[in-house]
Amino acid sequence: MPLPDTTAVQDMYGPAAEFYDLLAAPAWARLGPLLRRALDRVDPGHGPLLDIGAGTGLSTEAAADAVPGAQLLVVEPSAGMRIALSTRLACRPALAERVTVTAGTVNDVRLPPRLCAAVALGVVGHLASAERAALWRLLSERLAPGAPVVVDVLDRTAPPTRAPLRLATRRVGALTYESWSEGADDGWTLTYRVRDGETVVREHAVPLPWSGIGLDDLAEEAGAAGLVCTPLAPDFAVLRSTTPRDPREEHS
Repeated sequence: MPLPDTTAVQDMYGPAAEFYDLLAAPAWARLGPLLRRALDRVDPGHGPLLDIGAGTGLSTEAAADAVPGAQLLVVEPSAGMRIALSTRLACRPALAERVTVTAGTVNDVRLPPRLCAAVALGVVGHLASAERAALWRLLSERLAPGAPVVVDVLDRTAPPTRAPLRLATRRVGALTYESWSEGADDGWTLTYRVRDGETVVREHAVPLPWSGIGLDDLAEEAGAAGLVCTPLAPDFAVLRSTTPRDPREEHS
């Protein structure tokens, strides 16, 4: 079975790239500490850290800071998001020395025999069940013993509301930037607005199809691949291998 092909996401996130970092602070105030906790005690000597769907590089930067000695393999299909990611790396030369970016999906990256960890934030809901199963098998085969896979899902206790909900707002010069979310049966729509006073001068709607997989489904899928799921929040979990490895494999 082929590994996940998320090329359909490539154009989906392009319209969001301009606004993403400006308005991501509230979300990352919560996600950042969860990610650091999930990556605690990761040993970079076991191999690089894989960041799947890295977006503008917020997860890449946070993972690199959480595991200081790690090299990172970063995968991102959206060209717009990669522009922001490249800018982030340009502003942090020491980080740029540690990060290798692949323009595409997991299918396009050449993985080493072992990984010290993997991060997949904002990803799994874009994948069909068969694609997720292939991803869990791949990671189970490549992760060092005890190494974490960090994932997030739809929070079943607080799904996107049907009514428009403002997520974040930020003043930039004379303009105000806003992000809004509106739920649907198959995901939600993010709408970015730029206001001059009370006047909306620009508006961009970004539909985001999402499967709505929850932690119970995730645990079942991951378990079939030999990964145990440990929730850290209603929408955030760590997967780890339950299968002991033959030490001789580390030298194969």
